[in-house]
Amino acid sequence: MGSHDDIALLGIVGGGTMGAEIAHVAAAHGLQVLLADADAGRSAAARDRAIEVGNRRVERGRMTADDAAAAAARITAVSGIADLGGVDAVIEAVPEVLNLKITVHGEIDRVVPAGALVATNTSGLSVTALADATRNPSRLVGLHFFNPASAMRLVEIIAGSSTTPDVISRAESLAVHLGKTPVRVRECPGFVVNRVLVRAMAEAYRAAAGAPPDRLAADAAVVAGGPAPMGPFALGDLVGLDVLESIRMDLERAYGDRFADGGTLAPLVAEGRLGRKTGGGLVPQSGGETTGSEPIVAAVYYAAALDEARRLADEGIASPSDIDLAIRLGAGWESGPLTTG
Repeated sequence: MGSHDDIALLGIVGGGTMGAEIAHVAAAHGLQVLLADADAGRSAAARDRAIEVGNRRVERGRMTADDAAAAAARITAVSGIADLGGVDAVIEAVPEVLNLKITVHGEIDRVVPAGALVATNTSGLSVTALADATRNPSRLVGLHFFNPASAMRLVEIIAGSSTTPDVISRAESLAVHLGKTPVRVRECPGFVVNRVLVRAMAEAYRAAAGAPPDRLAADAAVVAGGPAPMGPFALGDLVGLDVLESIRMDLERAYGDRFADGGTLAPLVAEGRLGRKTGGGLVPQSGGETTGSEPIVAAVYYAAALDEARRLADEGIASPSDIDLAIRLGAGWESGPLTTG
């Protein structure tokens, strides 16, 4: 079984929010990090972003200034993938566009050593499709970090059809070394957390479209009625309605009508009302008239989450205990749906 002990130098490709967060986490846990983006200027900006993650953690009392400075010193911006020839492992964190990721993995595959671990941070794309674009498909594994990676403990570990057991073990060891809790997931659209949450949200939105509730009160009913820390409307606004609608559409294509949302998200996205980041979304600023349908929305939310969790277990995507663990850590539930249900 591999261990993280053979990983001292980590390459990260993609310096957006997730890449910067993962770079900070890795550096904070003692790894040397080479951060590569499309060009040297973007790599340098990505390093600044990673350092800012540390600075914010210092401000919040989560980290000492000395530790943040030490982490910052371990992050080096490089001009591109070509500079990653000496890494022990690489995590790709470019945007969720399959063709872009395929191109990037072709480049990574040509540059990094044969024994290097190669991971993709994806929330739902096919690890197998990415691996098939490389000469060494057996070494590619999915490492799905949750946002913000500096705070969220869950990492979903996804094996593609060719990923070897040793690679999965190495990926798990790396996740543990980074202070994360890994959960093994068989490949499927949406993996575990997104399948359960987006199913529950879509069903709640569909129920609300039929009998419009006061959305603030409906969210409150969800929180009062079960283990979730937030209702589906506030959660959608937090995630970003454009991001959520993209994931939901992928899941509806994969699994059918149970992921339909009654036409809730598309018009808001078209208007540019994307939730918290634009200041307007699903949740009104003040309470409306309660209509009596609020408890129905809460009941539908939890029933849908339980049904999707049972499907995941039945399909062998993850073990029941791992499904519950993933929802607790990835969604902040006090207990998982299978325990609750």
